[in-house]
Amino acid sequence: MDALELKQLPTQSGVYLYLDSQAQVLYVGKAKNLKKRILSYFKIVGDQVLPNPKMGARIAQMIGQIHTIQYHITISEEEALLLENASIKKYQPKYNILLKDDKTYPYVCINLHAPYPTLVLKRKIPPEMLCFGPFSSGAKELLESVLEFLPLVQSPVCLRGKRACMFYEMKRCCAPCEGKISPQEYGGLVKQALKLLEDKSQLLRLIQQRMQTLALQERFEQAILYRERYQKIQALLERSQMPAEQNALALQSLLGLAKVPYRIEIFDVSHHAKSHCVGGMVVFDRGEWIKSAYRRYTLKAQEEYTQMQEMLERRVKNNKPKMPDLWLIDGGKAQVQLAKRVLSQAGWEVVAVGIAKAKIKGKTQRSQGDVPDTLYTYQKTLHLDSKDANLQFLQRLRDEAHRHALFYHHQKQLKVAFKPTS
Repeated sequence: MDALELKQLPTQSGVYLYLDSQAQVLYVGKAKNLKKRILSYFKIVGDQVLPNPKMGARIAQMIGQIHTIQYHITISEEEALLLENASIKKYQPKYNILLKDDKTYPYVCINLHAPYPTLVLKRKIPPEMLCFGPFSSGAKELLESVLEFLPLVQSPVCLRGKRACMFYEMKRCCAPCEGKISPQEYGGLVKQALKLLEDKSQLLRLIQQRMQTLALQERFEQAILYRERYQKIQALLERSQMPAEQNALALQSLLGLAKVPYRIEIFDVSHHAKSHCVGGMVVFDRGEWIKSAYRRYTLKAQEEYTQMQEMLERRVKNNKPKMPDLWLIDGGKAQVQLAKRVLSQAGWEVVAVGIAKAKIKGKTQRSQGDVPDTLYTYQKTLHLDSKDANLQFLQRLRDEAHRHALFYHHQKQLKVAFKPTS
């Protein structure tokens, strides 16, 4: 290892790999700042690279075997989290102990097709469930907070009995097992829970209010517990943020755009067997999701191509929110040419790019390895490496649009499922 090379490491988030002289992976880690994290293992004295004496014996032993360091830059800590998970499973490094088994990072999931849906933690994404995550930490606190503020069924096991359990006595459950709540009322609670999971800032406000109330009542020990919970959920929001300037400039260079794409609108459609057809538009501007600019569309069209056409045409007829720098469409060549035509007819000087999903489940596949999604511009097709930062950035944008559209689709299903019967 060269001291100069260590000093020139990037400061972005990413995943790093330590390799021995036989090119065997010794250790895989993730970092918010690659340079800071990797340098913490070493002590540089002149041109010499020595183990950090503050490290334990086990880590010092590993450092003595390191011959090469590799790294992959990611667009956010969340992407680093997924890539670290996949790399540990792929290489089975001898010095990793947490993720060498078949475990993955947890998701908060809910089965909206169940008679009384419950929130649960899952490490693998069940196809019938709506999932939020993954979370490297804070998932338990997130789940417990939602269940504390909304008296949903605490566990599927609770529904096996015919009498209310202790959670009802604690006012933590509405006891549908005894018929103390109608399906319609329970559906309303589920909708509120989904809103809190979708917009965690609302949940943080509730926790903060509870924390302040406890402090005023001089119940300081309980207030501290809520403060710790607040900090863990706040950290979830911070880890999901993406660097704005570098992503926008890199994307401009890759796509050959005339202007920097700071503001991006992303579109996706969702349906099940041509029922509850909906579309979703999300907006990403200078490193932030602009939730106030998100739009949902109930669609009349039955085919995905015409559904996308209907949504895009409705978007250009509305001057609000403000015009973007780039459109990202979930689809291939046909959808990109469709978007180009809609933009031209509207007189909008906006470029459209498509991203076509591989025939796999994106998030699940990313937790296991590569995702070979393809990018489409007006003139060319781009096949980027699955670890390319630009591709990961666009995948993240597409996934948010998919989540938003799917969320609305599930809300439509939920409305029908809990509709009063006459």
